[in-house]
Amino acid sequence: MTTPHDVSLLRRLPVRDVRVVHELPRRIRLKGGLLRHPRLNVDHLEAHLASLPGVDRVRANPYAGSLVVRHDGLPGRTGDILAALGALPPVVFVKGPARPREISRMDIGLHLLAAAASFAVPPVVRAILAVLVGLPVIVEGVRNLLSRGFTAKSLDAASVGLCLAVRNYPSVCAIALMRIFGDYLKQTNDKRSNELLHSLLRLKQKAVWVERDGVEIEVLPGQAAVGDVVVCGPGELVAVDGEVLSGAALVDKSMITGESIPVSLEKGDEVISGSVVESGRIRIRAKKVGVGTAMAKVRRFLENALQDRSLPEIRGDAMADRLAPATLALGAAAYALTRDLSRTASVASIDYVCSVKFPARLSVRSSMYAAAKSGVLLKGGRALDALARVDAVVFDKTGTLTTRDLRITDVIALRGWTREALLTLAARLEQHYDHPVARTILAEALRCDLPLAPVGEVDFHVSHGVCAMVDGQECRIGNRRFLSELTGTETDHVEGLADMLRRQGKMALYVAQGDVVQGLIGLRDEVRPHAQEALRGLRELGVKKVVVLTGDHRRTAERLGAQLEGVDAIHWELTPEGKACVVNELKSQGYCVAVVGDGVNDAPALVSADLGVCMPHGGDLAQASAQAVILSDDLRSLCTARRIAMRQAEILRLCLHEGAAVNTGLLGLAAFGVLSPLAAAVLHNMNTFCLMGYAMAKAGAPCGGDIGRGERPPEPDQTASVE
Repeated sequence: MTTPHDVSLLRRLPVRDVRVVHELPRRIRLKGGLLRHPRLNVDHLEAHLASLPGVDRVRANPYAGSLVVRHDGLPGRTGDILAALGALPPVVFVKGPARPREISRMDIGLHLLAAAASFAVPPVVRAILAVLVGLPVIVEGVRNLLSRGFTAKSLDAASVGLCLAVRNYPSVCAIALMRIFGDYLKQTNDKRSNELLHSLLRLKQKAVWVERDGVEIEVLPGQAAVGDVVVCGPGELVAVDGEVLSGAALVDKSMITGESIPVSLEKGDEVISGSVVESGRIRIRAKKVGVGTAMAKVRRFLENALQDRSLPEIRGDAMADRLAPATLALGAAAYALTRDLSRTASVASIDYVCSVKFPARLSVRSSMYAAAKSGVLLKGGRALDALARVDAVVFDKTGTLTTRDLRITDVIALRGWTREALLTLAARLEQHYDHPVARTILAEALRCDLPLAPVGEVDFHVSHGVCAMVDGQECRIGNRRFLSELTGTETDHVEGLADMLRRQGKMALYVAQGDVVQGLIGLRDEVRPHAQEALRGLRELGVKKVVVLTGDHRRTAERLGAQLEGVDAIHWELTPEGKACVVNELKSQGYCVAVVGDGVNDAPALVSADLGVCMPHGGDLAQASAQAVILSDDLRSLCTARRIAMRQAEILRLCLHEGAAVNTGLLGLAAFGVLSPLAAAVLHNMNTFCLMGYAMAKAGAPCGGDIGRGERPPEPDQTASVE
């Protein structure tokens, strides 16, 4: 079996036979065998090309073997696109779900012309037109019957076949027109939603400078290889993940990690793609390129989101298929009683399929569109469905309800140590740990210009602390539980100082050398702006229980609880597994639970929840475990997304009830011979179009201000990191 990274497959692919068949200043059309390759994943191909500099829009049609790319019109764009097609990453050839044939406006026009002509042309021409537009419907229905049994498409085929049998050719043309027009509306909505989601988080990559044979040359990001030396100067975007070989620079990583403070990088430091060099110049040895980089996580998230289907969509499809035989049975009963094929055709022209199936798909995609604009990116339709059902929300404390801008308030040195010595030891221990506390300590040490020599045998204990060998001695930094077995940790003097910090709402970190605590570091984090408003809004939107989880000491946790209203319970000094246990306990009580977090220690809870929500700066594991990502630091976005999800569920209920009522009435009229096949088809499909239009317009409309104040949520951070 071929794996996604089988290079031998790429050597056999027809990647060099793509040619330009038409070119305008800002648009090119290409064709070639590559675009018809059976393993080609069209979604991945479009996402790959859309990330190129200057590319605005990409649309592939595998059935026609063509590709249309719109760009900014600058010289060299065609060459860049062809070069990218000649160096596609292996993931482009990991086969995904088949994409249906694209319906063009010409298809709609031809069907409309056939429907209009069917009333005016001679009978022979009318029959030919009916066969031409009806035969594809019959073929598809028969193919579906053989593969899946009698479903909605088979019912369409039966309806068209009966109309042909009774020579009601206008009805055949009308049914075919209505069917293709409905598919076109669905396709248009999907395309609009997909393009918005891609554009929201698209990271604009520029060409990069690579050292080859001692010379710096400019290449596309996709052409950089593992092992290349990439050179980045002020204002340039880092396009690879790697290690700094030489130089020094101040680097802004907010595009990927959400860090608001630029970090200083020098030889030996790691750098990730998506970072921007603010000042200085560095040479980077590339370790990950293309789909392996941090920036590629954005596209993988979006591709998963666009391919996932919600439970209402799945249930709608299943219900529609189950009701199809019932409609056919009613038509058969009408024929058995009346021996009237025309009446049977009228019954077969009406079904519950469209009113159940199409509004579900359209409202889900439109709601995902609206949620993304409001600041919450959902991994798929199931996340939207879960968000509507949530009645308990669990928040991690640090970095979620509180800001990530921690501040060191106290450095308490003991046993003859100086403040600088204690802070230096703490920073050396924390310098390789990606956590808000670690970054705060490191930033303070760099601000004080303290020397940070490397340490050995570093051991990270998630939610507890760091242990490492420093100058031949085992040293630790962490919470009380992590250092509880060390001599001196529980002395009255040390604990008295730690309690003093906690009573002031601060976190207390213990720093130990050998088996003796040498000092304490106090840190304070502030409650996020609008956090209280967000909690109040969730309550107003039907959330019954709000819980806060933290690894902090009880006093620090209770201090937070005193600042926030509407919190039902706070659990402190929790391990990652302990957080997951709290979530599972809530689920066992019958709650539908959402967890909002951002760190590695939140991943077990995010996985255990019905809906995991990650903050924009969340770590890789947290993002991989979540089903939704908040694109800005404003928690009120979650309230807006909740409104959108609840509205989407209400749209589906209304469409289902209205569609069932109208179609039941039409079926009764058709069964009693009141409606002709043409009238039945037109009325049935007009009802469907009205429901589709309502679903699209209602689901895609702004959902009002946050927390009932008429405020518009902040624009999402378009550079937020997701995976």
